[in-house]
Amino acid sequence: MVAQDGSGQYTTIQQAINAAPSNSVEPVVIFIKKGNYSTEKLIIPADKKQLKLLGESREQTIISYAIYDCNSPASQNKCPDTLWQKWKDNKELIRTSATLTIVADEVVVENLTVKNTAGNVGQALALTLRGDKIIFRNCIITGYQDTVLLAEDGKRNYFENCYILGRTDYIYGGGIGFFEQCEIASFGGGWITAPSTKASQPYGFVFNNCRFTFVKGSPNIKDDSRPVALGRPWHNYPKVAILNSDLCSQIDPKGWPTTWHMDYAATSDSLQLVEYANSGAGADFSQRASWAGIKQLTKAQAENYTLQKVLGGKDGWKP
Repeated sequence: MVAQDGSGQYTTIQQAINAAPSNSVEPVVIFIKKGNYSTEKLIIPADKKQLKLLGESREQTIISYAIYDCNSPASQNKCPDTLWQKWKDNKELIRTSATLTIVADEVVVENLTVKNTAGNVGQALALTLRGDKIIFRNCIITGYQDTVLLAEDGKRNYFENCYILGRTDYIYGGGIGFFEQCEIASFGGGWITAPSTKASQPYGFVFNNCRFTFVKGSPNIKDDSRPVALGRPWHNYPKVAILNSDLCSQIDPKGWPTTWHMDYAATSDSLQLVEYANSGAGADFSQRASWAGIKQLTKAQAENYTLQKVLGGKDGWKP
């Protein structure tokens, strides 16, 4: 157990992670008591498989940090320098600005908050996910730009009943993400997703039974009067599916209003930016951008986006 008041075996989360057995063949649970754990940039290394971080309270067990990407070669383009100095010797940890980096497979994070509090300063990740079969349940995950990075092509990630907040490209990368019954909350003026799915990869990000909502009070006050785009393509052949979800009125009617320096994004049918059976004012498909890959699915096509088909893989994973 981790408790800041000394009532547990550890006072910091990284201490508990480091003490967990390596390459465990059965789940290892770290219970984290209420508190704002804001002094560590955390990493779950590759050998800490089958680890579970379980918070005492979704709202009151908070993991937060404030490193962000900046133009500062002397500090590996991480700011502020005082925080970079603390972690510079761990190359995997400092690779991104994420508050929590997960490299291990089969990690579960449940019932807590992870946030990057740097604000409107550029890339400032809450999560970098590099392992396979990672699960987030009943969590709050917040940032402004690049909140969640699904960093590894083909690696599988499952989010259930989570609240995810951001503004710019805040769910991005080449990994596979299945978001079930999540609230995808956006500040205005930006893009929810920035997918970079490999051509050979059948799935990218799948949102099922989610709510896409609009949040006022952005760090940039101008955001409050701007629409929200479903995304913009980053690299490769992006794939995003939104099914059975409620889309708020602030969603940009075009959905994908810009090709963002990808000259083939509008014409390639290898991009799959699809929707099915959505509701709400933002689900009006009549004004979506006329890209070859932007389509409404038929019922038969939508059946290819079940949890089992998206995440099952060759090992039949059932999160």
